[in-house]
Amino acid sequence: MIDDDDIDEHELREAEALARALERGSATDELPDDALEAAALIRYSRDGGALAKGREDVLLQDVLAAADRVGRREARRAPGWRWLFGALGLAAVTALLFLIVRAPEIPAPTALPAPGPRLLEIELARLEDAEAEPRFDSEMRAYRGEVYAALEARYGAR
Repeated sequence: MIDDDDIDEHELREAEALARALERGSATDELPDDALEAAALIRYSRDGGALAKGREDVLLQDVLAAADRVGRREARRAPGWRWLFGALGLAAVTALLFLIVRAPEIPAPTALPAPGPRLLEIELARLEDAEAEPRFDSEMRAYRGEVYAALEARYGAR
């Protein structure tokens, strides 16, 4: 058995912390881990971990009060961040709208003239007869002239 004279100040604080942990169901930093584990086993062996209705109500009030404190603390800090994110979002939307409105209009593709059936017939004849080559060159020059004229009409002269 231990005499009361043999208990020092540190052991007395640990015993008080253990008593509070057993009573309240919560531990502080001054409670040693082995004592906390022993207290948890003792509590569990008594009632299987079930809480009395009165204890549930007290714990619920403690949890709600802690959540309310955290919520108030977050509410004090949140508006600055909300305004910052709101301002950044508004600036991004404004910049995007500015870019969309100021974007140059994409020109429609230039409609080039299709090669006529005469050019295609001469090209086929050129494959069989080498004498069709000058006629093909003449038709091809005419077709290139049409293409260049269409490009110049669309984009202007060089």
